[in-house]
Amino acid sequence: MAKMSASTVAVIDDDDDVGDVLGGLLEAMGYEVATYRSGPEFLADTRKDRLACLIVDQNMPKMKGLDMIAQLSELGINIPALLITGAHDPEIERRAASLGVMTVLEKPMSHHELLRFISISVG
Repeated sequence: MAKMSASTVAVIDDDDDVGDVLGGLLEAMGYEVATYRSGPEFLADTRKDRLACLIVDQNMPKMKGLDMIAQLSELGINIPALLITGAHDPEIERRAASLGVMTVLEKPMSHHELLRFISISVG
């Protein structure tokens, strides 16, 4: 895992290929990236306050993405988040909005939309 700074983007996805592709794309754009393969792995990291934003997969086996974001919220931790989902689901979008998720993107996602979210989050 990379060292973290205020411009670090966390990618939380159980799919190694997706995590690697997103991490490589973001690093090529000049961002520091920290990758996690599950919500519990991310929640166990004590350096969450050093993150600029999160890219979170909704459908992970150990913990759904929105459940992880809800736990962060319960802890008083609010990090700009983008949720990735495999299919359009109005209920997921409603819950994401209620948790303050900034963007919900369906796979396959637009790299343009992803980079726009990150540039807004990082500043």
